[in-house]
Amino acid sequence: MKPLLSYIGREKKRFFLTSLLITLCSVLRVLHALINTYTFNNLIALNMTGFFKFLLIDVVVFAVLSLTLGMTQYVRAAAVQRFSLDLRQDIAAQIEATPVEHFSAKNTGTYASWLTNDITLIEQNGFDNLFDLVQIITDPLFSLIALWHFHWSFLPVVFALSFFTVLLPQFVHKQLAKANLFTTKSNENLLSVINDALHGFSIFSIFGVEKQLSLRITAATNKLIARKLHQVCYEAVANNVAGLSNIIGQLLVEGWTGFLAIQKIIPIGAIASSANLSYNVFNSIAVFAPVLTQMRALTPVFEKYHLHDESGQAQLGAMTIPERPKLTLKVNELTFKYPHQQRAVFQPFSLTLRPGDKVALTGESGTGKSTILKILAGQLRQYQGSIQVNGVELRDSCLASLHQQVLYVDQTPYLFNDTIRYNLELGESFSDDELQAALVGADLAQDVAKMAAGLATEVGEGGQSLSGGQRQRLALARGLLRRQQLFLFDESTSNLSQASALRVEDNILKQQDLSVIFVSHQLHEENIAEFDQVITLK
Repeated sequence: MKPLLSYIGREKKRFFLTSLLITLCSVLRVLHALINTYTFNNLIALNMTGFFKFLLIDVVVFAVLSLTLGMTQYVRAAAVQRFSLDLRQDIAAQIEATPVEHFSAKNTGTYASWLTNDITLIEQNGFDNLFDLVQIITDPLFSLIALWHFHWSFLPVVFALSFFTVLLPQFVHKQLAKANLFTTKSNENLLSVINDALHGFSIFSIFGVEKQLSLRITAATNKLIARKLHQVCYEAVANNVAGLSNIIGQLLVEGWTGFLAIQKIIPIGAIASSANLSYNVFNSIAVFAPVLTQMRALTPVFEKYHLHDESGQAQLGAMTIPERPKLTLKVNELTFKYPHQQRAVFQPFSLTLRPGDKVALTGESGTGKSTILKILAGQLRQYQGSIQVNGVELRDSCLASLHQQVLYVDQTPYLFNDTIRYNLELGESFSDDELQAALVGADLAQDVAKMAAGLATEVGEGGQSLSGGQRQRLALARGLLRRQQLFLFDESTSNLSQASALRVEDNILKQQDLSVIFVSHQLHEENIAEFDQVITLK
């Protein structure tokens, strides 16, 4: 419940306005029930003037109620969507603060499910239910006041019957909470399977097993169906128990109303209102238990996001790497092994990088070249040995301050389904001259100039509208656009023609104020002499 209430605190005005409209609707519903009493009494007395008078008043009340209900529906929907936006932003911010090595522990389908399926579940069972609770409080509150107006004895009768309506559905609370959590995890698995199968469809096609696409998705869907049906079973039990208690309570109140009317303690017309008023009370109370159960069942869903948990932030390191005119890097006896491996990926590695140095790391596949770059980029922080960046140990450093001075260009660059400009800027602001200079440095300027939309050209999902070489050069340009002091290039020209690769490498190596560590399994003979150090890993 606490996570849901925290979002009310952020959007107090929206919640207050929506609650005010819901309360007004409750007042109008109770007013309608009271008018029925006077209408019925005038009918029994054969008072035509009084009958039509209260009938006309009832029409006006219904018209106002209809208008208010329409406004409430819109304002409520807007508030729920705002709550969802706040939650989605919180989850995204938590993901942003996650170190890359921890981010990679879950697949992208899990995160996608958090931001889509889980949000939908929380909207329905959480934020919508918050406003249902307001109505659940206001409807019976004003109805009880109206019943008390008829006779005080209605209150103890209603309270006694309400106890069982609320209590009984709570017996399935824990089971429903587990069912909710399992359903969200099955949603995560389905999204992961769908993403995996779609990305690998070309492989299925090459091997003639295209049916694997539907088979894998169907298997994951069947698991989700089983979990959802399990969840629905517990929801049905809670709802049906509450509903049965509701019906029994209404019948008993009607019976008590009849008894009081026969004893001439209340007017006969009260029988017309007591049914509606008792329905408001018991229906709200019957819904209260399942709604409360659904809201409490969201707790384990919120817990898996670790919102407002600063433990992940602490792991990022607290020390800021000082900005200096010239960056220094000292690596001493560096080793690393992945959790599932017993042997280190590479032999102890040491390096002293002076400002402006150009270093080449070469060697056969599997010798740890890319792993070293990922460590230096802060993506793998559980290393052994020492890495000093401007005198600060890398594992203890703030990742944001590291990225301000060190830039890593991956060997498999990811391009967003957006324009060339966005893939260069990534939401930051650069002048056209700066963009052009980066494109020239990556040997991509002529290619972009030939495109009809230029920088506004859409690259498609994963950059599919570009060739492999163009995708790699675009990623290079994205790096060159930033002016960090140390560039880490991981096989960044492997997909380029030799002529294009040499132009790009020459441009980078001739920048005297730029420090570079360049990984390649095979260097070009034409520019080996440009490197200050060539280190071969074995």
